[in-house]
Amino acid sequence: MPEEQAKDFLEARPWLSGICDTQSTEELKNKYDGWAKTYDRDVRKDWSFMPGNIARTLSQLLPQKESVILDAGAGTGLVGEALAQKEYSNITAVDLSEKMLAIAKEREVYKALHQSNLEDSQMFSNSVTFDAIIAAGVFAYAHAGVKVLNNLFCFLKEEGIFLLTIREDYRPQMQTALEGLPWTLVSEEHFPIYI
Repeated sequence: MPEEQAKDFLEARPWLSGICDTQSTEELKNKYDGWAKTYDRDVRKDWSFMPGNIARTLSQLLPQKESVILDAGAGTGLVGEALAQKEYSNITAVDLSEKMLAIAKEREVYKALHQSNLEDSQMFSNSVTFDAIIAAGVFAYAHAGVKVLNNLFCFLKEEGIFLLTIREDYRPQMQTALEGLPWTLVSEEHFPIYI
């Protein structure tokens, strides 16, 4: 993206540069807590298609509506809401931000909500596993990386579905870890966002 175009792009989305230049987990949590009330409105233009695409993809891969699903990095619950519209009802949300989770709770689509760092291997007991794990908007600069990917994978049932999004510019940092996990890539789609 040419320099002038990049400048215009970030000026139209001040929330993006503020989130992606975070230096610590605590700072990221505080920024999301502060952003919670306007998050849905701020991301609508660029990201509104994604929750529906995720729910549609999961319903093709995992048609059993009683499946146990983890919405990792659930934020305000946009993905959970899209899953509920596809009649999934056994969804657990986990997010770093308490204020984002408070909004997600208002959607009344989650069986359980947990405030936790996705790097925390103790966020669930060792016996908790999921038929599907969704991590949308999680793998990006100053957010989650390889440690989170490996940690979440431990909570996935054998033959489970791991549906995730990764910003294209961040993928090279994740590629080795993606290739190292014992899974099979079922499908991959590219969505141009933030243009």
